[in-house]
Amino acid sequence: MQSSLIFFFLITALVAIGVSRPTATEERIRIMARTIITRIKKIKNEHFQMSPEIDFGPDIDTPIDGLTSVSVHLSYLQLRLRVPPALHLQQVQVDLETLLRTLEGLAISQGCPLPNPETPAHKDETAFPVTSNYLYLLELQRYLEKLCLNMDKLKWCKDTDVAETFLF
Repeated sequence: MQSSLIFFFLITALVAIGVSRPTATEERIRIMARTIITRIKKIKNEHFQMSPEIDFGPDIDTPIDGLTSVSVHLSYLQLRLRVPPALHLQQVQVDLETLLRTLEGLAISQGCPLPNPETPAHKDETAFPVTSNYLYLLELQRYLEKLCLNMDKLKWCKDTDVAETFLF
């Protein structure tokens, strides 16, 4: 009787740990995203003195379809932010790398497919590096703000090439 009671408590503790892990990971991802957003705002104020009248074209609205699509898009933005002169972007790049590694760990634990490594940015994309960095920072900021509002989407493995899979 006593051994079955101990076994019951042990199993209950393991289930509680397993259930709480995704929540802790999601909260960690939210904190990392908010930290990057704060750094981007600071960088924009210190290094990019852009007039509010400048129109950079329509905002890119990349959907958050699931864990795989989030990893794919953040990897794309990370690659684009490596264009020099990017010295003032180093901490954002490090934070983004940490966020991507956390998302990769979550994807592996949930059986999601991982994105293939991106190819380097083409020379045409780097013709105006300061403007390019600014635009990609804006896109990263908007995407992370949207991610913070849609953390529930990290429970799905979905990409344009992969069928939707719901994860518990």
